[in-house]
Amino acid sequence: MIIFLEDKTIKEKPGRLPGGKAVLMAAPLEAEAAVELAGISVAAGYSEAEDHAIRFESRGLYDYLSIHIPDPDSPDRDPEAMECYLSHEILVVIGEGNVFGKLGRNIEARSDRAPVQALALLFNLLLAEETVPLESVDDHIDRLEEEALKRKAEDHASEIVALRKQLAAVKHYFDSLYDLLEELEENRNEFFTRSQLSVFRAHKNKVNRLVNRTLNLRERLTQVREAFQNQLDISLNETMRFFTVITAIFLPLTLIVGWYGMNLRMPELESTITYPVIIGVSLAFIVVSLIFCKKKGWF
Repeated sequence: MIIFLEDKTIKEKPGRLPGGKAVLMAAPLEAEAAVELAGISVAAGYSEAEDHAIRFESRGLYDYLSIHIPDPDSPDRDPEAMECYLSHEILVVIGEGNVFGKLGRNIEARSDRAPVQALALLFNLLLAEETVPLESVDDHIDRLEEEALKRKAEDHASEIVALRKQLAAVKHYFDSLYDLLEELEENRNEFFTRSQLSVFRAHKNKVNRLVNRTLNLRERLTQVREAFQNQLDISLNETMRFFTVITAIFLPLTLIVGWYGMNLRMPELESTITYPVIIGVSLAFIVVSLIFCKKKGWF
């Protein structure tokens, strides 16, 4: 457990919490002790935070925030969970993981350690965590667009499906975060001043922009998928055109084979030059047909 006061940092659990504003950060096993030390009486009748959910509750004398941060590189992995208890002068943050560690280091390096400022810093970190993966997805889509312009593009269906799944998880996260900030902005317990509310409003607007950016990336990904499908259709059409040309060239030869395969008496068969003439005519027809189709660009 770490306690950040305005003028010092306490890394051992004290017998009681000094007066004034403070930010308490504790691991999940220390959650009960941290909440008790902060003097927060957890209201009865409220269920614990739902798994993998982001939500806000105004619980009488304090606000409760449940935040679950997904791993953008592995959407199936369990998200990093954090809980926050905010009273008028105290913020208790329960959690562990990457964002939790960054929050502690940032608070320790700052001179302003007010609970509201720490909460605003937490939202800064949450948004920064998801901005970098969006840039990575954007670059990946750029590479796919270049690949889709090639005449014989490779199949990238599995990559596109994985990216769509990643963007869907990110969008769900941003939507939940937007709802949380919207409820926080209502200031039901009147913990925040106007200037502080403007900070949360700015965060909400940024989340809204990130939602729009995520939707734009999904739209671009749909266009890339259609581009690959168009290339596949073009390749299939070229294949069909090639076989059509081959069929057209050899169809007259097939007619000749059927003609001379009939059990009829044909006068020209008595001549010794009949077969050489037929062979020569067939070869000449094939050569002329190939030259004609090549000039037309049919293959």
